[in-house]
Formats: sequence, structure tokens, C-alpha cells
Amino acid sequence: MKELRGLARQIGEFERFNVRVAALSTDGQDHARAVWERTVSGKITILSDPDARVIREYGLLHANGGAGGKDIALRAAVLINAQGVERWRRVSSSVPDVPQAVEILARIGELQGVAQ
Repeated sequence: MKELRGLARQIGEFERFNVRVAALSTDGQDHARAVWERTVSGKITILSDPDARVIREYGLLHANGGAGGKDIALRAAVLINAQGVERWRRVSSSVPDVPQAVEILARIGELQGVAQ
């Protein structure tokens, strides 16, 4: 949740780059909505992927990694351009290694050729 709050706090910077922020989770819609309301105050989109279809397509599945052996997503940041082409990704090696907003914004700046 900490990383989601960080993204929400920096939403103005993402908008300056014309970037939309979305989070994807294997949690159900009710949980995703609660996170959206409570954690990010509606500033970013939280998507529910309970069957992990999209997560699998992006190669971000941590099979049996959740409570009770549930499939979950690896923590990652993925930048996709307007044409749907992936431009950058960073997958966390551990929970403390989660990509932070400042790192993601720096990468966006580099990709767009904008000095930070």
C-alpha cells in the first residue's frame, strides 16, 4: 500500500508527463474498490484481475505466492506507451525493493527526453 500512496501523492507529476497510472491486483473487485477509496483517494486506477489473466500475459505471475497458495502478481512497474508497446519494466526482487514513484518518474523523463 505504501507504494500506491507514493504514486497517488505524485499524481500531478505523472499528469505533467501525460501518463496514466494504474495498479493491477489479483484481489477481487470489492477489495480493489476499498483500496481505491481508502488508500489512493481515487487518484489512480486500481484494476482487479482475480484470475491473473493480464498478470500472466505480462509474465508477472508469482504462482502460489500468496496466502493459502493463491497466485499473486509480482510487484513491478511497467511503462507502456500509447501504442501498447512496453518501454520499461522493473520487477521487485523483494517487498522492500518495490519501485518508488521518484524512480518511475525519472525513467519516464528519460524515455520522453525530458530533463529532471
